[in-house]
Amino acid sequence: MANPTADPLATLELPNNTNSCWWRDRGLRKLLFWQGCILVSQMTVGYDESVVGSLQAMKPWINDMGHPSSSKIGLITAIVFVGGFVGAFLAAPLADRYGRRVAICTGAALTLTGAIIQTAAQSSGMFIGGRFVIGLGISFTCCAGPSLLNELAHPRMRGTIASMFNVLWYVGSIIAAWTTFGTGHMTSSSWSWRIPSLIQGIPSVLVVIAIPFIPESPRWLYSKGRGDEAKEILSRYHANGSLSDEFVDFEMTEISSSVDMEKLMSSESWAQLLKSNANKKRFGICIAVALLTLWNGQGVISYYFSPILTSIGITTTDSQTGINGGMQIWNFFCALAGAFLVDRLGRRTLWLTSFIGMILANVPLTIASAMYTEHGSKAAAYTVVVFLFLYNAAFNLACNPLLYCYATEILPFGIRARGLALQIAVSQAALTVNQYVNPIALDNIGFYYYIFYLGMLVLGTMIIYFFFPETKGYSLEELSHLFEDPAHIQIVGLDRAEEDDSSNTGKEDLFPEKL
Repeated sequence: MANPTADPLATLELPNNTNSCWWRDRGLRKLLFWQGCILVSQMTVGYDESVVGSLQAMKPWINDMGHPSSSKIGLITAIVFVGGFVGAFLAAPLADRYGRRVAICTGAALTLTGAIIQTAAQSSGMFIGGRFVIGLGISFTCCAGPSLLNELAHPRMRGTIASMFNVLWYVGSIIAAWTTFGTGHMTSSSWSWRIPSLIQGIPSVLVVIAIPFIPESPRWLYSKGRGDEAKEILSRYHANGSLSDEFVDFEMTEISSSVDMEKLMSSESWAQLLKSNANKKRFGICIAVALLTLWNGQGVISYYFSPILTSIGITTTDSQTGINGGMQIWNFFCALAGAFLVDRLGRRTLWLTSFIGMILANVPLTIASAMYTEHGSKAAAYTVVVFLFLYNAAFNLACNPLLYCYATEILPFGIRARGLALQIAVSQAALTVNQYVNPIALDNIGFYYYIFYLGMLVLGTMIIYFFFPETKGYSLEELSHLFEDPAHIQIVGLDRAEEDDSSNTGKEDLFPEKL
């Protein structure tokens, strides 16, 4: 039986009017440019989650917010997640009814509006309102963005480009870290925090400008009876305009077969969808991905990096902001490495490598933190910083690039937006819990809190090993049959696997033995 490969074209062996090197192919270059414009939307998320912590260190911000209490600061930080939770339930219907582009544009417009309100804030209430609107918009872009990226991508490049969506989180985070590092020296002006707030709206402006030119999802177009437009887009970007390209014809055959079969699913209620064991598994993995990528200890590092550094004796503003800025650059390159490894190692291997790596970093991190707490050892303090970097490296191999990519792959077109919305809603709820639980736990039990996350990492590794299937090397339409009864799987088109005597469909390799 043939195993999946990273390059569907190599398996299908269908003629395709593209160059093997994407940078020499006009259609693929244009497609990647428009997909890059979609990626920009995720910069807002990373920027927001980095900037809010930096603002709390600025005296003008503290004065303008009326010297907020710790509970008010918690609300200011968490309200963006509340907005995201609400927005998740609005984004999916919009993306399914009016298209992925409309949903992305709505999200960008909302985040821009929120950034403007936040910049002009005259009170903490107005600032909180702006952050709520930002969170609302973020859900729209996080729901529709990964869907459009995957549905537009050329199959041989889909894994890498889809994994890039969340990598841009760190670009936003890096810009926020170094912007606030600079404006933080404006110690007597409210522009020290208004400038970073204003810059937060720039990615949204770029997305709004680009949206009219970005092609719509061929799968969505076909589902709305606009098959000719869908084929025209695939021909233009996947075959340099050749309408008779055999590979494009194969893609259209797959899309038509899959979308027609899934139309009934898209009109079903949640209760009806959950009657299917396959859908229960899909939605279960979406929830697992949301929780495992947030409850693994890395969130403590990200959101409470400053208190952690303070607890080990690194207290000056320049030292903390400098280390934080360096950390964001390190995170970006580690996430980028993960995105490029997605199609080489496979999703499941990358997940396991990431979680095992975090386990290996968690243990010495806990021991070094304990040694510093008990003995005040400088060597232990620096050891903690080193393992914070290693912890983040392991996290970013999979948890960043696969957060949206993996869920998008396992969801059929008919429920893709709703499944992503569910994942986003769970993520926002988990982030809200983290916001209030993490500081209390750090204050009360300190480094012992890492032991709790060690248990979560072990549990996460087991869940991945037993329940996460490999998706490397398959098209979205083939993956739409993931978790279905193999006896009922029928792919229209070419059979991609060599069957042996014990095989009925050649699709069993989608599943690990444990499933």
